[in-house]
Amino acid sequence: MTLEHLTSHAEILDHSADDAFVRYDLPTALEQPGWGYGDALAVPRLSQLRRLGLLVMGPVTEVDHLVGELVARDLLPHDVGSVTVAAPALPGVAAHLDLADGNDWEWMYAAAEPSAVAAEDRLVSLSETDLPDLQGLLERANPRTDARPFESPDQTWVGVRDAVGRLVACGVREPNHAGYPILSGITVDPAQRGTGLGVAVTAYLTRQAVAEVGVCTLGMYSDNDVARRVYTGLGYGDIHRWSSRRLARAVSSA
Repeated sequence: MTLEHLTSHAEILDHSADDAFVRYDLPTALEQPGWGYGDALAVPRLSQLRRLGLLVMGPVTEVDHLVGELVARDLLPHDVGSVTVAAPALPGVAAHLDLADGNDWEWMYAAAEPSAVAAEDRLVSLSETDLPDLQGLLERANPRTDARPFESPDQTWVGVRDAVGRLVACGVREPNHAGYPILSGITVDPAQRGTGLGVAVTAYLTRQAVAEVGVCTLGMYSDNDVARRVYTGLGYGDIHRWSSRRLARAVSSA
């Protein structure tokens, strides 16, 4: 096996054996070329928050060799600030890069429209006039979310208000960097959890996205078992388990 230079999305998709994450999350206009070794793959990628990281996937031993070669040859972009690696292969990256804190998360997608659920009739569209309420709900009930209300175009926010007008649930659909729909900010006030509001928000936004584009994607923290049950119950699958870590020091000094 030799180190391969992958210069197009088509080459990366082929090298990944048509992996769904590569197809639906990696833009066809690459930020920078990637590399392959055996069945392992590494490619610079912008996060949804537009921070440059390195996506790494593949078998542990081949990831170890691939990342070791990239570091030894000084091929990694020096402005890479993090890595996102298929969770089992994290040791193969940690052997060569000085990693700091991060999180474990999961990505999945749906390609079929879920059935309507009872609480959907309570959903209302949200606009920038609802921004203070949205920010308040996210801060108190979902502080780890990457959702940024109305900071980018083409966001579709929906929510639920209680009998006195208080926002108690919300979620957003927007295009990811590859142009496919991604859901985030799925949030329910703690006092309203278990009442089906999160299911309603997710089902509605998913159905809308699949009807228009044919697919809907989302990410979730791996410690959220309740959310996983909601999403898989609505037809999400092909779960990718990722570990994302900041680099403790610049690549150039590794």
